[in-house]
Amino acid sequence: MQEKYYVINELVMFTGLTDRTIRNYLSSGILQGEKVDGMWRFTSDQVEEFVKHPAVRPSILAKKNGLVYDFLADDQKKTQEVCVILDIPGKEKKKSIEYFGKSINEGGFQNMQFSYDGVKENSRVILKGAVDEVMRLVNGYYKANPIEA
Repeated sequence: MQEKYYVINELVMFTGLTDRTIRNYLSSGILQGEKVDGMWRFTSDQVEEFVKHPAVRPSILAKKNGLVYDFLADDQKKTQEVCVILDIPGKEKKKSIEYFGKSINEGGFQNMQFSYDGVKENSRVILKGAVDEVMRLVNGYYKANPIEA
C-alpha cells in the first residue's frame, strides 16, 4: 500500500496555522518534508513529529481552543451554527484524519472550520459551521466508520 502524503494546505487545515507559519517552520527545520515537483510533501510521521514539537504545540492548541471559544462567545449569530467535538479512539486515528481532510477539501463546504488533534492516544476533531454542513460531514464519517459495540 502506498503511503499517504500531506501537503501544506492540508497542514494549514489540520493545525489552524497559516501557510506562512508552516513555511517558516519548514525554513527553520522544525518541519521536515520533501519537495517534489515544486510541492512540499510530508509523511504521517513527519506531520506527527511536527505537531508534537514544543515550539509548535502551544500555537496549535491556542487555535483549536480559540475555535470553540469564538463559537461560544458569539451570541450575535445571524444563522444557525453548530460546533461539534468528536473524540475518536486511537485505532481510528488515520481513518479520521483522512476522512475529514479529504471530505472538507473536496466536499464543497462553504463556511466550515476544522481542527484536528491526533497527538494523544485519541484524536480530537472540532467542526464549526452551518448545521447542515457539519451534520452531513459527521453523519458521513459514521456511515463510513460505524461505531463498534
